[in-house]
Amino acid sequence: MRRFANSLLFRVAALFFLGLIALQIAILAAVMWPDGRPMVLRLIDPQDVREIAEAVEHASPAERPLVVAAASNGSITAELLDGFPDDTTDGDLRSAPRLEARFRRYAVALGDRPLRLQVRDGGLLASIVLDETGRGPVRLLVGLEDGHVLAVERAPLVLQVLASRYFAVALVAAAIIMALLATLLWQVVRPVRQLVSATEAFRDDVAAPDAQLGGALEVQALAAAFNSMKQRIGGLVGERTQMLAAIAHDLRTYLTRLRLRADHISDPGQRERAVRDVEEMGQLLDDILMFARAEAKQGAGAHIIDARAAAADYVRMRREAGDDVGFAAGGEPLLCRCAPLAFRRILANLTDNAIRYGTRARIALRHEGEDVVITVTDNGPGVPSELISRLTAPFERIEPSRGRHSGGVGLGLSIVKALATSHGGEIEIENRTTGGLRVLVRLPGG
Repeated sequence: MRRFANSLLFRVAALFFLGLIALQIAILAAVMWPDGRPMVLRLIDPQDVREIAEAVEHASPAERPLVVAAASNGSITAELLDGFPDDTTDGDLRSAPRLEARFRRYAVALGDRPLRLQVRDGGLLASIVLDETGRGPVRLLVGLEDGHVLAVERAPLVLQVLASRYFAVALVAAAIIMALLATLLWQVVRPVRQLVSATEAFRDDVAAPDAQLGGALEVQALAAAFNSMKQRIGGLVGERTQMLAAIAHDLRTYLTRLRLRADHISDPGQRERAVRDVEEMGQLLDDILMFARAEAKQGAGAHIIDARAAAADYVRMRREAGDDVGFAAGGEPLLCRCAPLAFRRILANLTDNAIRYGTRARIALRHEGEDVVITVTDNGPGVPSELISRLTAPFERIEPSRGRHSGGVGLGLSIVKALATSHGGEIEIENRTTGGLRVLVRLPGG
């Protein structure tokens, strides 16, 4: 949730939403700006009340209902009563004698006609909008010459304005704001999101497609700069790999010569040491090229394999060679997406490390969600916690020597990490509570 709240999409949408609310308030304030008249309710003009009363008095008894009906319109309600209500309450209306003094101009305009005011109860409007002058949801009762009573009530001004103007303006404004928001999201957020996706793809694969150019000019410039950087980095990685391959090719020529010349060394001990040195140099070249290619190719040749079957074949081969290697994976196939050679190299490097720093290796495979997890443990001394993060760095070794008999040159776990990452996986290293090291490699399931 916090990640979504910090996203560009959420911030732009929240900004527009707040702007929409501010716009609605501004529209309402402009529509309802005080003009000297009651903001919520207002009675009709006293002269109009007198004219209605006179028209009803001069009409015949049969015509009076028609006159009252004609006086009623959308904002005014007129009603002819038989007389003033005897009780202080009349349904949801209650008498308001203290308010009658505030409407003396009605009494003056109506001559000697008796006047009474009622306040409407029971509604939210009646409880919150009555202003300091006492103007609220009121009804004016005017006594006529024949004893009947004319009841006049005006609809709330707020309701009139909202119904006639505000809602229409607000809906149009909201529609415009939403259209602008959709356009902004399409022009800015979508291209930025595409750029983020391209960046994430480039992180996992140097050969990933370029980011699409779209949206605002600044976003296009950013995407073009990213594509240029991506191509330059890809070129540097490719050049590095080619350079290493060329160096390895040239060095192998000299190694072959040295190997042939070593056979002419008369001292058997020195001859054996020379041959071993040449072979270790060849293995070092293989490791360097494997590391470089794993970083550059990014999962080339990956397809669905049965990790359990591939691991079982590898363990069988190591046992035949006399290595103490345990294996546990259950009987069900464990499908994952990985190049077969890369999967075998991962197992080989982890097993070699486990046997080199301990006496045995234990390999276990399992499903974890959609991933296949390879776990290799040893019974060695383990690694200080503060140094674990350095184990996967190229040429980084806890033991300071560089001889292959004491741990190689520090590329084993680096190659495992590069291979796992290139296939969309990851590596985790931790010390066991019972001693030794545990290495977990997660590969995407098939």
